[in-house]
Amino acid sequence: MKPTFHAATVNDPLSDPALFIRFARERRALLFDLGDISRLSAADMMKVSDVFVTHMHIDHFIGFDMLLRVLLRREAVLRVFGPLGIIDAVEGKLKGYTWNLIQQYPIRIDVYEISGSAMRRAGFYAETSFNKTDLGGAAFSGVALKEEAFTVSALELRHGIPVLAYSISEDVHININKEALESMSLPVGRWLSQFKCALRTGAPDDTVFDINGIRVRLADLRSAAVLTKGQKITYATDISPTDENIKKTTGFARGSDIFFCEAFFLHSELERALERNHLTAALAGRIAKEAGVQRLEVMHFSPKYTGLEQEIQQEAEAAFRGEI
Repeated sequence: MKPTFHAATVNDPLSDPALFIRFARERRALLFDLGDISRLSAADMMKVSDVFVTHMHIDHFIGFDMLLRVLLRREAVLRVFGPLGIIDAVEGKLKGYTWNLIQQYPIRIDVYEISGSAMRRAGFYAETSFNKTDLGGAAFSGVALKEEAFTVSALELRHGIPVLAYSISEDVHININKEALESMSLPVGRWLSQFKCALRTGAPDDTVFDINGIRVRLADLRSAAVLTKGQKITYATDISPTDENIKKTTGFARGSDIFFCEAFFLHSELERALERNHLTAALAGRIAKEAGVQRLEVMHFSPKYTGLEQEIQQEAEAAFRGEI
């Protein structure tokens, strides 16, 4: 199966956490957390349509300024999701600069603040010098962003403050059988996006596609599509190692193809982990095992473990295998 989402951490595990998810065959990407993102190229940043911030500690949010600078002349809206305080945090960032010469710039930023069962929204637009526009609120029931091909869910946890974990999932994954297309003398092309859309939305069999002048019914195209279970990727970091947080995270990550999880301390320092509101490598591995994830990717190690990264990896993997 050719995946839709290509996910990779931006930095090494000892540096600021950030996850970049690129969409196959699209000039689009999602970014989870906004720490130091200087390793991303400007071209990659230009692909970012949505940012999902776990919380606003400096190592998770300092990269906002760099992303903003790259996107100032981009037409597409940037959406930023985050926990309680994200609207004030973005407003504060923007107020740190003088914006008297940008009214003709196209950039627009919509910010979504998730807290409990509510989501508030505010806009910051270059045409009004980034003065805040209150866009109202709505009920929140776990879904931060819903699009035709995928859903991003959010879960509120605790890190001494509210933090969010995120999960991106496809309802169904659609692969195209090129041999089947060739047997029908049909080319690949942009029409395949419309075809996939019709399959996802349950369009009737008599739906007709015009493919380079050839009219083909959906019913006759179904053999060219292979439908399988959709991908699921979960991202969780800076979580207090409490029973409640662990239980919630386990359920949230259940069935993930990839689980990106912090492993800030070795389990021998569990007391310190409790004080600092972070998971240990062993706890990350146990959550992944109990959640039945396919692959665990640990990240966000304390800098004190410089040179000991392999030890953290080994502890997490041992717990994931059920050996400790």
